[in-house]
Amino acid sequence: MEYTSETIDRTTGEVVQASIGSWITITEYGETKGVGRKQVREVLSRLGILQDETEDHTPKQASFAERKLITRRRLTTKSVRSGLGKRIVSIAGRPFDVISPKGQAWINKRWVDAVQTIKTDITSSPIAVAAQVALGEFMVGRRHKLDPEGQVRWLLDHFPNVAQADMSRITGASPRMISHYVGNRTAQISKAKAQIRMTLKVHLTMSYQPSMVDIVCRSDTGVDGSPSP
Repeated sequence: MEYTSETIDRTTGEVVQASIGSWITITEYGETKGVGRKQVREVLSRLGILQDETEDHTPKQASFAERKLITRRRLTTKSVRSGLGKRIVSIAGRPFDVISPKGQAWINKRWVDAVQTIKTDITSSPIAVAAQVALGEFMVGRRHKLDPEGQVRWLLDHFPNVAQADMSRITGASPRMISHYVGNRTAQISKAKAQIRMTLKVHLTMSYQPSMVDIVCRSDTGVDGSPSP
């Protein structure tokens, strides 16, 4: 998208527009490199111009368990001040970022090295390589793609020894979000185990109540049909 600046000509009083170049979204920049929205954000995060920001979209009357947090990767304040891009909010209220021509040139110079560094980090761990290949094969057979949290959960189930740093490189999620996903899974498993223990305890107590057995076995008539004494 081409952006323009507007100034007023003091001589004629007319508004004069001047082009400030083609500014593109982060996803559009990734398309110029032949990568998807996840990988381009991973590379730009590695370069230090993106950071995780969490927004609280929890309704006012919602409980703590119903909290709705949304994490986005946004341009850092430093990168904006350096003229590498802008942070924008759409008319509908959705935030997004665009990269300036200067920012595109800055990234282009560093792109290849950043991508190679990420690949080297993964290939240095045989377990990470096996996990990445297995996850890729699993994703191909699915009708719907797993989101980053789903991918992390899959890795934890099938490759529990993969380091969180490697999970970040494989899934494209930031280290902070990987830690968040792992914590969510651990808390959910602990809660489920506690509920199972509680259920078993209740059933055990009920099964050994003599009074319940007496009530079930007691009859108002004898064998011959006469009233019981």
